[in-house]
Amino acid sequence: MRKIYDLFVSGGRDSVVAATVAYDEARQQGVECRVVYINVLKAFEVPEGLLPHNPLDYVRRFTEWLGADLVVIEPKFNYWEGVKRWGYPHLVHRRWCFQHLKKEPLIEFTEGEVREGYEPVHVLGIRWEESWLRARKFPSKWEVWKVGSVWVKQYFPILDWSSEKVRRYIKERGVPENPLWSVGFSCECLCMAGMSAKQLDRMISMYPDLFMWLAEKDREVQKYAKERETYVRPLCDLRIPLYKYVEEKLRQPTIEKFMSQSSRPTS
Repeated sequence: MRKIYDLFVSGGRDSVVAATVAYDEARQQGVECRVVYINVLKAFEVPEGLLPHNPLDYVRRFTEWLGADLVVIEPKFNYWEGVKRWGYPHLVHRRWCFQHLKKEPLIEFTEGEVREGYEPVHVLGIRWEESWLRARKFPSKWEVWKVGSVWVKQYFPILDWSSEKVRRYIKERGVPENPLWSVGFSCECLCMAGMSAKQLDRMISMYPDLFMWLAEKDREVQKYAKERETYVRPLCDLRIPLYKYVEEKLRQPTIEKFMSQSSRPTS
């Protein structure tokens, strides 16, 4: 069996820092490693040109900087068919997106690795500081978990790091920055299950073309939801479909547009 570090990178700060730390350690130990990216966006079928920044583009750039090989895993599942069947995913009650978009592709990939003679170590950018639940679930930097039919080691190299230490490491190590870090929205997963209403408003104003497309997809979804109410998580309390909300928001003038119109001379 050949030991290999699978550096799972989503494009977020924690994942790229964990990957960089583990990559440096692996090189010192003579252990093979590679960057692994689960291309969740594949399941959303977003038309080319709508995404302001495709996370995969950054992951490719980061992998090249790191000097590692890149493996891209893609789900075989269509997200919109899932929404029509089960409704929009929610983090607590209906998190089916994780099962079909991440877990199933990961199981297939990992079982394939073992069949090829690898002994994989999954490297993840999990930190205790993120939540007390993570601190309970991941008590140490090394754990063992079952992925499908095989047992795999997990390694969390920055488990006890603070957010400040992560940011400082990025600067000192010269890790390439992802343009989406300043936005606060990864564009990796468009299910909006972890998004607040305030974040949704911000994303609609920043990426109107993308959310106009999402609104059209939602309009299609609503045709299949006659016997139940289907809302994205940020709009559950408002009980309004995404397409209506987006249309309403995009009809509202921005502050810049309002000011420009107000400053025009009257005849």
